[in-house]
Amino acid sequence: MNINPSEIRAMVHIATKRTGTPVHDEDLEQEVALHAWEAFRRIGQVTHPRAFLMKIVYDTIRDHWRRRRSAEDIESIDERLISRAPDFESDLDSRRQIELLHRDLELLPPSRRTLLDLFYTHDHSISQIAYLQGKSISAVKMELLRSRRSLARIVGSLTNKNRVSRDKTNV
Repeated sequence: MNINPSEIRAMVHIATKRTGTPVHDEDLEQEVALHAWEAFRRIGQVTHPRAFLMKIVYDTIRDHWRRRRSAEDIESIDERLISRAPDFESDLDSRRQIELLHRDLELLPPSRRTLLDLFYTHDHSISQIAYLQGKSISAVKMELLRSRRSLARIVGSLTNKNRVSRDKTNV
């Protein structure tokens, strides 16, 4: 099969209309030609060569955009040109959620609160907690599971109560 470079160029331009033209069209055309040459040589007899070539073009372009990396160094961009979305709302939401979690933690028995604190805040492993508390590893695992479930029930029940009270005030 004789592959015409102008036909490849036309197919690359057609295929990149949806994705936007890559910076180096010539490199992409050469990559398509190489893939096409290897594929046609490997397969041998192709009943629809243009369709097969178009599939190679689309696959090559898709791969190009997947592995594409920005050529421009981020540090070289002036900070005045970078816009940042304000994230004060997400900060407020995070603070509210943390406050609610601390309030809900206070409703747990002290032993469960301590266990959750050791595991999540102080990053102790289950075996370390078992050693500190003089319990077996399986006992600590079970107590950790029960503590999580208790906290989930408390959070769930308070969330439902808040939702019900909001619905009553909105009526």
